[in-house]
Amino acid sequence: MSSRRRTPRTAKQTGRRRWTIEVLFKTLKSRFAFGKFGWKTKLGILRYLCLSLGCFLLCHFEYLDQIGSGQADSAWPDWGALARQVRMKYVSWVPLFELERTRERILAVWDENQRQAA
Repeated sequence: MSSRRRTPRTAKQTGRRRWTIEVLFKTLKSRFAFGKFGWKTKLGILRYLCLSLGCFLLCHFEYLDQIGSGQADSAWPDWGALARQVRMKYVSWVPLFELERTRERILAVWDENQRQAA
């Protein structure tokens, strides 16, 4: 509410800005479990907000990358699909790294058994 007079144009601009903020919080609540977060400590809240913002920015940058390469179909992104793509793009190497370490350990045991048998 305001005591200033507003033209329809300024009301429309204010509504757009407010809607952008509402969409951000809706996305944080639905896709990043912001609504289920337990508000325990200030540090916990700060960490969670930083992680949520980081996830949101990674997804947004992935969407911008899709727009640049012509892969984006709609004007409004599917945040769930973007989150899965970001996870596969940036975190999928972790299980591969663990598999490689396990393979090296198995081969080391295998080689040791071969040496002892010989």
